[in-house]
Amino acid sequence: MQSVKDYREGKSGFTLVEMAIVLVIIGIILAGVMKGRDIVRGSQIKQFSQGFAQKWVTIASTYYDKKGQPLFDGPSNGSNATGSATDGRMDSRMLADSSGGESGTVVTDRDNVMTYLRLVGIEPCTMIKSDLEDSSNDCDGSNYNVFERMVDGEFTGKQRVGVGFYNYVIDSGGGTDPNRNVVVLQNVPVDVAIGLDTVIDGQADGQNGSCIALDVGAANGDYVTAPVTAPASPVTPASWGTDNTVLTCVGLVLDY
Repeated sequence: MQSVKDYREGKSGFTLVEMAIVLVIIGIILAGVMKGRDIVRGSQIKQFSQGFAQKWVTIASTYYDKKGQPLFDGPSNGSNATGSATDGRMDSRMLADSSGGESGTVVTDRDNVMTYLRLVGIEPCTMIKSDLEDSSNDCDGSNYNVFERMVDGEFTGKQRVGVGFYNYVIDSGGGTDPNRNVVVLQNVPVDVAIGLDTVIDGQADGQNGSCIALDVGAANGDYVTAPVTAPASPVTPASWGTDNTVLTCVGLVLDY
Protein backbone atom coordinates (compact mmCIF):
# COMPACT_ATOMS: atom_id res chain seq x y z
CA MET A 1 0.00 0.00 0.00
CA GLN A 2 1.30 3.43 -0.95
CA SER A 3 2.10 5.52 2.06
CA VAL A 4 0.79 9.05 2.53
CA LYS A 5 4.35 10.30 2.19
CA ASP A 6 4.87 8.50 -1.16
CA TYR A 7 1.53 9.83 -2.47
CA ARG A 8 2.44 13.41 -1.62
CA GLU A 9 5.89 13.05 -3.17
CA GLY A 10 4.39 11.71 -6.44
CA LYS A 11 1.73 14.47 -6.74
CA SER A 12 3.77 17.55 -5.91
CA GLY A 13 2.56 20.85 -7.61
CA PHE A 14 4.28 24.07 -8.67
CA THR A 15 6.42 25.74 -6.09
CA LEU A 16 6.02 29.43 -5.38
CA VAL A 17 9.26 30.11 -7.24
CA GLU A 18 8.02 28.27 -10.33
CA MET A 19 4.71 30.12 -10.28
CA ALA A 20 6.52 33.44 -9.97
CA ILE A 21 8.69 32.59 -12.98
CA VAL A 22 5.59 31.72 -15.05
CA LEU A 23 3.91 35.01 -14.10
CA VAL A 24 7.02 36.96 -15.04
CA ILE A 25 7.14 35.25 -18.44
CA ILE A 26 3.44 36.00 -19.05
CA GLY A 27 4.05 39.62 -18.09
CA ILE A 28 6.96 39.91 -20.53
CA ILE A 29 4.84 38.44 -23.33
CA LEU A 30 1.93 40.82 -22.65
CA ALA A 31 4.28 43.81 -22.46
CA GLY A 32 5.77 42.82 -25.82
CA VAL A 33 2.32 42.50 -27.39
CA MET A 34 1.23 45.91 -26.06
CA LYS A 35 4.48 47.52 -27.18
CA GLY A 36 4.11 46.03 -30.64
CA ARG A 37 0.53 47.31 -30.82
CA ASP A 38 1.66 50.82 -29.85
CA ILE A 39 4.39 50.74 -32.48
CA VAL A 40 1.89 49.73 -35.18
CA ARG A 41 -0.58 52.46 -34.13
CA GLY A 42 2.20 55.03 -34.03
CA SER A 43 3.33 54.03 -37.50
CA GLN A 44 -0.21 54.31 -38.89
CA ILE A 45 -0.71 57.79 -37.44
CA LYS A 46 2.71 58.90 -38.68
CA GLN A 47 1.84 57.72 -42.19
CA PHE A 48 -1.48 59.58 -42.05
CA SER A 49 0.32 62.71 -40.87
CA GLN A 50 3.10 62.61 -43.45
CA GLY A 51 1.05 61.29 -46.36
CA PHE A 52 -2.07 63.41 -45.98
CA ALA A 53 -2.36 65.96 -43.16
CA GLN A 54 1.01 67.66 -43.41
CA LYS A 55 1.04 67.29 -47.20
CA TRP A 56 -1.89 69.72 -47.37
CA VAL A 57 0.00 72.10 -45.10
CA THR A 58 2.95 71.88 -47.51
CA ILE A 59 0.68 72.45 -50.51
CA ALA A 60 -0.98 75.50 -48.93
CA SER A 61 2.38 76.95 -47.88
CA THR A 62 3.97 76.31 -51.28
CA TYR A 63 1.08 78.00 -53.05
CA TYR A 64 1.50 81.05 -50.82
CA ASP A 65 5.24 81.16 -51.57
CA LYS A 66 4.63 80.95 -55.31
CA LYS A 67 1.56 83.17 -55.61
CA GLY A 68 1.99 85.62 -52.74
CA GLN A 69 -1.53 85.02 -51.45
CA PRO A 70 -3.34 82.13 -49.75
CA LEU A 71 -5.54 79.60 -51.49
CA PHE A 72 -9.21 80.69 -51.62
CA ASP A 73 -8.25 84.27 -50.84
CA GLY A 74 -10.84 86.07 -52.92
CA PRO A 75 -12.19 85.21 -56.38
CA SER A 76 -8.83 85.48 -58.15
CA ASN A 77 -7.41 82.16 -56.99
CA GLY A 78 -10.16 79.66 -56.57
CA SER A 79 -12.95 81.03 -54.42
CA ASN A 80 -16.40 80.96 -55.93
CA ALA A 81 -17.92 83.05 -53.15
CA THR A 82 -19.51 86.20 -54.51
CA GLY A 83 -17.90 89.37 -53.21
CA SER A 84 -15.03 87.67 -51.39
CA ALA A 85 -12.18 90.10 -50.84
CA THR A 86 -8.51 89.44 -51.43
CA ASP A 87 -7.35 90.14 -47.89
CA GLY A 88 -4.80 87.46 -47.01
CA ARG A 89 -7.44 85.24 -45.45
CA MET A 90 -8.60 81.89 -46.73
CA ASP A 91 -12.30 81.86 -47.49
CA SER A 92 -13.86 79.00 -45.55
CA ARG A 93 -13.97 75.91 -47.72
CA MET A 94 -14.45 72.27 -46.76
CA LEU A 95 -13.26 70.22 -49.73
CA ALA A 96 -14.68 66.93 -48.58
CA ASP A 97 -18.16 65.55 -48.20
CA SER A 98 -17.69 63.10 -45.39
CA SER A 99 -21.11 61.57 -45.88
CA GLY A 100 -19.70 60.04 -49.05
CA GLY A 101 -21.88 62.00 -51.43
CA GLU A 102 -21.15 64.97 -53.63
CA SER A 103 -22.67 68.43 -53.56
CA GLY A 104 -22.33 71.15 -56.18
CA THR A 105 -20.29 73.45 -53.94
CA VAL A 106 -17.84 70.73 -52.95
CA VAL A 107 -17.24 69.65 -56.53
CA THR A 108 -16.82 73.25 -57.72
CA ASP A 109 -14.36 74.04 -54.94
CA ARG A 110 -12.37 70.91 -55.67
CA ASP A 111 -12.16 71.80 -59.34
CA ASN A 112 -11.03 75.31 -58.44
CA VAL A 113 -8.30 74.26 -56.06
CA MET A 114 -6.94 71.66 -58.49
CA THR A 115 -6.93 74.21 -61.30
CA TYR A 116 -5.18 76.96 -59.38
CA LEU A 117 -2.63 74.66 -57.79
CA ARG A 118 -1.68 73.32 -61.20
CA LEU A 119 -1.33 76.86 -62.58
CA VAL A 120 1.61 77.40 -60.22
CA GLY A 121 3.13 73.98 -60.79
CA ILE A 122 1.70 72.09 -57.81
CA GLU A 123 0.26 68.66 -58.56
CA PRO A 124 -1.69 67.24 -55.59
CA CYS A 125 -2.13 63.89 -57.30
CA THR A 126 1.58 63.16 -57.03
CA MET A 127 1.85 64.45 -53.46
CA ILE A 128 -1.17 63.04 -51.63
CA LYS A 129 -1.37 59.36 -50.77
CA SER A 130 -5.04 58.65 -51.30
CA ASP A 131 -6.92 55.44 -50.57
CA LEU A 132 -10.31 56.61 -51.86
CA GLU A 133 -11.64 56.85 -55.38
CA ASP A 134 -13.84 59.66 -56.64
CA SER A 135 -14.94 60.22 -60.20
CA SER A 136 -14.84 64.01 -59.74
CA ASN A 137 -11.07 64.08 -59.20
CA ASP A 138 -8.99 63.03 -62.17
CA CYS A 139 -5.46 62.20 -61.08
CA ASP A 140 -3.56 61.20 -64.19
CA GLY A 141 -6.28 58.86 -65.34
CA SER A 142 -6.88 57.42 -61.87
CA ASN A 143 -9.84 58.79 -59.96
CA TYR A 144 -8.24 59.24 -56.57
CA ASN A 145 -9.83 61.55 -54.04
CA VAL A 146 -6.92 63.63 -52.75
CA PHE A 147 -9.23 65.64 -50.47
CA GLU A 148 -10.24 62.74 -48.26
CA ARG A 149 -8.58 59.77 -46.67
CA MET A 150 -9.69 56.87 -44.50
CA VAL A 151 -8.12 56.57 -41.08
CA ASP A 152 -8.60 53.84 -38.50
CA GLY A 153 -9.62 54.99 -35.03
CA GLU A 154 -8.99 52.49 -32.27
CA PHE A 155 -12.48 52.93 -30.84
CA THR A 156 -14.41 54.35 -33.80
CA GLY A 157 -13.22 52.11 -36.62
CA LYS A 158 -12.45 53.52 -40.05
CA GLN A 159 -13.45 57.14 -40.59
CA ARG A 160 -13.51 59.32 -43.69
CA VAL A 161 -11.36 62.36 -42.86
CA GLY A 162 -11.80 65.45 -45.02
CA VAL A 163 -9.64 68.53 -45.50
CA GLY A 164 -10.61 72.17 -45.73
CA PHE A 165 -9.17 75.70 -45.56
CA TYR A 166 -10.37 78.20 -42.99
CA ASN A 167 -9.47 81.47 -41.33
CA TYR A 168 -9.98 81.96 -37.60
CA VAL A 169 -9.18 84.33 -34.82
CA ILE A 170 -7.49 81.78 -32.59
CA ASP A 171 -7.90 83.11 -29.07
CA SER A 172 -5.17 81.88 -26.75
CA GLY A 173 -6.63 83.78 -23.82
CA GLY A 174 -6.14 87.48 -24.47
CA GLY A 175 -8.81 87.85 -27.13
CA THR A 176 -6.59 90.03 -29.33
CA ASP A 177 -4.85 87.39 -31.42
CA PRO A 178 -4.80 88.02 -35.19
CA ASN A 179 -6.60 85.91 -37.74
CA ARG A 180 -4.75 82.77 -38.73
CA ASN A 181 -5.13 80.59 -41.81
CA VAL A 182 -5.72 77.00 -40.84
CA VAL A 183 -5.86 73.66 -42.65
CA VAL A 184 -8.75 71.80 -41.01
CA LEU A 185 -9.14 68.03 -40.77
CA GLN A 186 -12.69 66.95 -40.02
CA ASN A 187 -14.07 63.69 -38.61
CA VAL A 188 -10.80 62.73 -36.91
CA PRO A 189 -11.00 60.07 -34.18
CA VAL A 190 -9.78 61.51 -30.88
CA ASP A 191 -6.98 58.95 -30.48
CA VAL A 192 -5.72 59.83 -33.97
CA ALA A 193 -5.92 63.56 -33.16
CA ILE A 194 -3.85 63.01 -30.03
CA GLY A 195 -1.34 61.04 -32.07
CA LEU A 196 -1.13 63.81 -34.68
CA ASP A 197 -0.53 66.42 -31.99
CA THR A 198 2.24 64.28 -30.53
CA VAL A 199 3.89 63.75 -33.93
CA ILE A 200 3.65 67.41 -34.98
CA ASP A 201 4.15 69.31 -31.71
CA GLY A 202 5.79 66.75 -29.47
CA GLN A 203 2.96 67.04 -26.97
CA ALA A 204 -0.74 66.27 -26.99
CA ASP A 205 -2.40 69.19 -25.24
CA GLY A 206 -4.52 70.39 -28.17
CA GLN A 207 -3.82 74.03 -27.35
CA ASN A 208 -0.23 74.93 -28.16
CA GLY A 209 1.88 74.63 -31.27
CA SER A 210 0.76 74.09 -34.85
CA CYS A 211 -1.71 71.28 -34.17
CA ILE A 212 -4.72 72.41 -32.15
CA ALA A 213 -8.14 71.15 -31.14
CA LEU A 214 -10.79 73.35 -32.71
CA ASP A 215 -13.60 73.88 -30.26
CA VAL A 216 -16.07 75.19 -32.80
CA GLY A 217 -19.08 75.09 -30.49
CA ALA A 218 -22.22 73.01 -30.38
CA ALA A 219 -24.02 75.17 -32.94
CA ASN A 220 -21.44 74.29 -35.58
CA GLY A 221 -20.79 70.76 -34.46
CA ASP A 222 -17.53 69.70 -32.84
CA TYR A 223 -18.07 66.13 -33.93
CA VAL A 224 -19.68 66.07 -37.33
CA THR A 225 -20.18 63.75 -40.26
CA ALA A 226 -20.65 66.40 -42.93
CA PRO A 227 -18.85 69.61 -43.88
CA VAL A 228 -19.54 72.66 -41.73
CA THR A 229 -18.97 76.35 -42.30
CA ALA A 230 -16.42 78.24 -40.24
CA PRO A 231 -17.72 79.23 -36.80
CA ALA A 232 -17.86 82.78 -35.53
CA SER A 233 -14.54 84.10 -34.23
CA PRO A 234 -12.74 83.82 -31.95
CA VAL A 235 -12.00 80.11 -31.62
CA THR A 236 -10.37 78.99 -28.39
CA PRO A 237 -8.22 75.85 -28.74
CA ALA A 238 -9.44 73.20 -26.32
CA SER A 239 -7.94 70.07 -24.84
CA TRP A 240 -8.65 66.87 -26.69
CA GLY A 241 -11.75 65.09 -25.51
CA THR A 242 -11.60 62.06 -23.25
CA ASP A 243 -14.34 60.14 -25.07
CA ASN A 244 -12.54 58.08 -27.69
CA THR A 245 -15.83 57.16 -29.37
CA VAL A 246 -16.35 60.67 -30.77
CA LEU A 247 -14.88 62.54 -33.73
CA THR A 248 -13.21 65.93 -33.60
CA CYS A 249 -11.81 68.73 -35.77
CA VAL A 250 -8.04 69.21 -35.97
CA GLY A 251 -6.54 72.55 -36.94
CA LEU A 252 -3.08 72.77 -38.52
CA VAL A 253 -2.11 76.42 -38.19
CA LEU A 254 -0.18 77.90 -41.10
CA ASP A 255 2.78 80.22 -40.48
CA TYR A 256 1.47 83.11 -42.57
